[in-house]
Amino acid sequence: MSADRSSRQRVLDAFAHRGTDRTPLFETFQPYHPIHWPICGRNPATEAALAWDALADGIAASELVELETKAQFEMARYFGLDLVHMPSAHGEPLPRPTRTGPRRWRLEGLDYVVNERTQMVVAENPPQELADSKKIDEAGLVREIEEWESRPELEPGGDEYPEPFRLLKRMAEAEGQDWCYLGEVGAGTGVAFYPPFQLMWIASRPDLLLSWMAMVKARAFRETRRQISWGCEVVAMGGDVSCDKGPFCSPRHYHELILPAIQEHVRIIHEAGALAAYTSDGNHWPIRDDFFFHSGIDGYLEVDKAAGMTMERLHDEGVAQRVCIIGNIDARHALCVGTPEDVRREVRSCLQVGRRTSGGHILHTSHSVHEDVRPANYLAMVDEYRRIVGLPRLD
Repeated sequence: MSADRSSRQRVLDAFAHRGTDRTPLFETFQPYHPIHWPICGRNPATEAALAWDALADGIAASELVELETKAQFEMARYFGLDLVHMPSAHGEPLPRPTRTGPRRWRLEGLDYVVNERTQMVVAENPPQELADSKKIDEAGLVREIEEWESRPELEPGGDEYPEPFRLLKRMAEAEGQDWCYLGEVGAGTGVAFYPPFQLMWIASRPDLLLSWMAMVKARAFRETRRQISWGCEVVAMGGDVSCDKGPFCSPRHYHELILPAIQEHVRIIHEAGALAAYTSDGNHWPIRDDFFFHSGIDGYLEVDKAAGMTMERLHDEGVAQRVCIIGNIDARHALCVGTPEDVRREVRSCLQVGRRTSGGHILHTSHSVHEDVRPANYLAMVDEYRRIVGLPRLD
């Protein structure tokens, strides 16, 4: 095996189950997580309170994009990632909160404050912000479906790069970083995010659910082709379909209503020349064959160890031999409440099981570096990985 492969080739080899010089590394970092601070400094791209103050003061979108893209580049470079998530573009216009006091703001009628434990900006009265079922109107969604069916959207004319991705690729090329890029597009299969009335459609109005999915798929497939044309060679698709106890819908409904949309999305990704990585938390064992084998996916992201999706069982049930496993350091317990040594043991075990197949494994947390992940634990994770694969230790 060659010892000088690029990050891009290393990732593609892992998806192809070809032996690699080392297990590739992937990660997503929650915006404003304190782990950014010692690496990127504290600025509106890395600290939530500074970001909200900057938005209140009228920071230009171009300035914010440059700061955020630089932070993403510095994080990927510092940790030595091989697979890098395509940066998200800001919607226009930017939100403009009003500062109401030190570390306090008001936006769209809601008050926001800094959570002193996580350093994230949160709603002062969370139930007001989190009542999603109140925000999605069933009658309004039905009207949207009917309007779309009477006048389906046409393909747009342009496929311009979003500026954050253009900047990130320019920074990477300037420093000789040949990363593999991952895009992300959902196509209506994330059952966990359906509002209550839409969950009822599964049993009572499957025709209406399929009409809604047709509308969502048209938009998602267009966006999928765009992201691949920009240079994303892996597309994270899907969305959560399961919880700890199993799927959010019955295996029969999953097979009849959800699986065909996943298969169609996978075909679109493959026809455009990219790889499909299904992204979903939860326990998928009740739908194992459909989820892993009949779907046609190439990779599996958000491998929820705490829900029973362990590296050992994925190997023993034949999944790891056919699907690239992108995981699986426990981001629910070990990285949040464990010690650095607990995390180092997890890394050793994960890499050992991952090496039982030729390729087929990319090291990653079981979800992301989210607000409850202790910075010291994630640093220990990557440091132990680098020690095992023979890379210089983290500074």
